[in-house]
Amino acid sequence: MGTDEDLPADAREAFALLGHDLRLEILLALLAEWEAIYTEPVGYAELMAAVGVEDSGRFNYHLQRLRGAYVRKVEGGYVPTASATALYRAVLAHRPTSSIEPDPGSIDAACPACGSALALEYERGFASLDCDACERWPGFTYPFPRNGFEGRDGEAVLEALSDRVRHHLELARGGQCPHCAGSTTVDLRPDAVGSEAHYVGIGCDVCPFVVGIDALAAIRGDERVASVLREAGVETGRYCWELPETTARVESREPPLLAVEIEAVSVTVVIDEALAVREVRSAE
Repeated sequence: MGTDEDLPADAREAFALLGHDLRLEILLALLAEWEAIYTEPVGYAELMAAVGVEDSGRFNYHLQRLRGAYVRKVEGGYVPTASATALYRAVLAHRPTSSIEPDPGSIDAACPACGSALALEYERGFASLDCDACERWPGFTYPFPRNGFEGRDGEAVLEALSDRVRHHLELARGGQCPHCAGSTTVDLRPDAVGSEAHYVGIGCDVCPFVVGIDALAAIRGDERVASVLREAGVETGRYCWELPETTARVESREPPLLAVEIEAVSVTVVIDEALAVREVRSAE
């Protein structure tokens, strides 16, 4: 995204509101008993006592600064807003102050291109699968919170990562960003068709969420596609990097249509610019 100068004005303001220890204490006090919509409001005096402040003027100033963005006044006191709870969950998930990188451990997975053992690595919040033996497979990488390593060995991390990708893809393909619930836009990337690794792009219209994925991985949830794969003995629940190889070609530019040939089952699936399956046809 660039420097902090590139941040949208509302994001800059939202971060700036947290730039005081007392405001953080107020938020943490409200979040301590958070139970979604059933959260009991905390009264003014109780909240003031919880943060250990005796100067009511000082306390009130910082409380008012939080109102709207992070704190809401309701009957009976104050409650944290959805923005406050989302930020709190993100901090718990990603543990940004930890200097220790999780150790993914060993996995039993083979490179789709050469069959060599794959390595699971973790860096900058991304879990990645790479093959050190060949350059034919581009690898796989996806954001994964640090908290996802807690209590899981390498194989369990791999399964959790796969489940997360599938869930996010289904939401994004359906038009909803898995991170912010904003609308998503599909990019069939027709100009990249024919390249060694062609990926369909899905991006959020609001937040920085973006993913590049093989077309088959994006549409395998469609029942017609899943049925074809099952009939050919292909497990639809397998990891997306283990799915059969595909070849893409531009079926039409107006309207935008992409033909995805699933070589292992001799079937071609035609998808549109919303990743909706328009046609499933067998090779003649």
